[in-house]
Amino acid sequence: MRSDQWWEARHARLVKNEEAFRQYNNRRLQHEPVSAEDDEEQIPFVCECGDPDCVQALVVTAAEFTGAHSAANRFVVLPGHVYPDVERVVESYERYQVVAKLDMDVDPSVAG
Repeated sequence: MRSDQWWEARHARLVKNEEAFRQYNNRRLQHEPVSAEDDEEQIPFVCECGDPDCVQALVVTAAEFTGAHSAANRFVVLPGHVYPDVERVVESYERYQVVAKLDMDVDPSVAG
């Protein structure tokens, strides 16, 4: 059985990866010629899963993207890119899923 410290470090790494992808996607949205409420134009974004090697694209509208990020602990991922030990699916669609981080107190300095 793995220690609590190992699980906390793993969670911190996953969150760090997801936050980096989310920041990239937010910058991407700022350069699109559409408003954040646009629900027609499909935009390719990077999957925000915790896998640091995942660079797969998911395609959503600006409105879907901003709606999915209604809370700081929510991320947009491709179906099947969920880490159920640290997050849960809160919305599921054919093209993407929205996950929310489980409530865990993690020191960000543990991330590696």
